[in-house]
Amino acid sequence: MTQALRGDQGLATLETTFAITMLVPLLFSVLEFGSALERWLAQDAATVQAARYAGELGGDAPELRAFLAEQLRVAGIDPERVSIEVAPSRVGWREPVRVSLSSAYPVSIPFLFSTSVPLRSSAISRGEVNR
Repeated sequence: MTQALRGDQGLATLETTFAITMLVPLLFSVLEFGSALERWLAQDAATVQAARYAGELGGDAPELRAFLAEQLRVAGIDPERVSIEVAPSRVGWREPVRVSLSSAYPVSIPFLFSTSVPLRSSAISRGEVNR
């Protein structure tokens, strides 16, 4: 009878070990992808604000780049690691202007993999400058 109990205790330890090796990566993946989603939402909000400002300025301008860099810094994103595209560079009254941002977010999940997730945001606004 004592041998049967000893075997069950070893089995419980083995089951716990397997459960932990599956649950730890699951926990970290939820945290990592939640953090990536938070960063994408912050980047997307900055993109929308930059598109509106580009419409006010009449396209791409140094003021727009400075505004966007500040918005990204406030959100905890390094502006040097974000690619910014404003097309077209000059717009007139009611002409569309698109602001696109792209960056990469490193994701590392223990026991599984490490990779980089591309984050892209784009917003369109209309020009408010009568040329």
